[in-house]
Amino acid sequence: GINAEYGLEIPIPTIAAINGPAIGAGFCVSMFCDLRITSDDAKLGANFVKVGISPGMGGTFTLPSKLNNQVCNDIVLTGRTFTGKEAEKIGVVVKSVPSRSMVLEESMTLASQIVTTTSPNATHETIKLLRKPYLDIMDSQLQLEAEAQARCFASNDFKIALASVKNKTLPVFD
Repeated sequence: GINAEYGLEIPIPTIAAINGPAIGAGFCVSMFCDLRITSDDAKLGANFVKVGISPGMGGTFTLPSKLNNQVCNDIVLTGRTFTGKEAEKIGVVVKSVPSRSMVLEESMTLASQIVTTTSPNATHETIKLLRKPYLDIMDSQLQLEAEAQARCFASNDFKIALASVKNKTLPVFD
């Protein structure tokens, strides 16, 4: 099922090591991970509204459930991109490191810390508890997102946004 595809049934903590762009779908998928580490210069964002569609890939569930309401709304309603350094400041990632080459090493250090200093059983049980809300609602939320995106794809706004991306101009919506 979809829960397995998004890693929600993996019985251990998951860590997203973001050392480059995580925009749109990539950003939303990273939000399924339990922890996220990025480089200071990585670019992140949910730019869906800028291309004329509503968020997908579970973003309408993971972002509001994992981020402060104002941070979530800022990200999804403006479609702006932000750096890894800002992502740490606003709570999107647990840590941002100075260079891309350090991201995987820092992620492995965090994973090692979890493995060597915590009870495997307690960690497993905690992960199950933390993910339970996702397991209960994710299929229906993804269906709602797909329906909303289908309406957006059929709209004139989508055509305008697509043309502006192609022409590298700002969209002017009706």
